[in-house]
Amino acid sequence: MALFLVVCLAGALWTAWWTLSFGLAPRPPLSVIEIVLRFLVVILALVLLWFRRDLIERSALACTVIAAGSSFLFGLGVNSTGNQIVRLLFHFLAYSLGAAAIIRWFRASKSIGTHQ
Repeated sequence: MALFLVVCLAGALWTAWWTLSFGLAPRPPLSVIEIVLRFLVVILALVLLWFRRDLIERSALACTVIAAGSSFLFGLGVNSTGNQIVRLLFHFLAYSLGAAAIIRWFRASKSIGTHQ
């Protein structure tokens, strides 16, 4: 979970930095492997969304579906201003909510350990 937290924090910071530095500047096309990876992330997030009940976790997963889905569409050639805005915004939201859910998980597991 600590690794996921680092990934979420780094992803949120990177997305914020990229957006502030470059805005909606054109980006290079995705490779086939990158497109397939985005598709797999959408599928995995949808499966996890089915099983998770915590509101923050579900929100993070829903944002992940939208973020990875918009990147997947970008990889397939859908390159509109709207898709770029959705992609950047939902990547930031997914990473931020993911970090919040993991921090909450750490706090809950710590408090459970102290009450035993």
